[in-house]
Amino acid sequence: MLVIGADHAGFSLKEFLKRKLAKAGEEVIDVGPRTRKKGDDYPVIALELAKRVRRTTGGRGLLICGSGIGMSMVANKVAGIRAANAWEPNIARRSRQEEDANVLVLPADFISRTTAEKILTLWLATPFKRIARYRRRLGEVQHIEHHTT
Repeated sequence: MLVIGADHAGFSLKEFLKRKLAKAGEEVIDVGPRTRKKGDDYPVIALELAKRVRRTTGGRGLLICGSGIGMSMVANKVAGIRAANAWEPNIARRSRQEEDANVLVLPADFISRTTAEKILTLWLATPFKRIARYRRRLGEVQHIEHHTT
């Protein structure tokens, strides 16, 4: 299952990728928006997606905004979410392999549809490498999430 959401800047790319995912048989939950509205606020969408991903064992999400920065910042405020802003396939691959990213954030203003599709496909197909140093680092991240104010 993949939860997806975008703001007005990412709406067109979200709809394009949603169609591609449906054709590939991927189960998709769209948290919005349903139509492109210039006044969409990315924090509301990013928070809703992050909460849904956190509640679902093995859940993953895709957020799309203009730069990818705002969505990443909001999603990463939610404990258990590891959102990675990727503008290039190898960034996406490493976010899965090394950080076990469970939310991919795409910067619609800086990548083409073709690049976005490549990034998403690679990200979805890449497993987390469960080697000791990566697991240890994730434990450190979880400690920070639960022990800082």
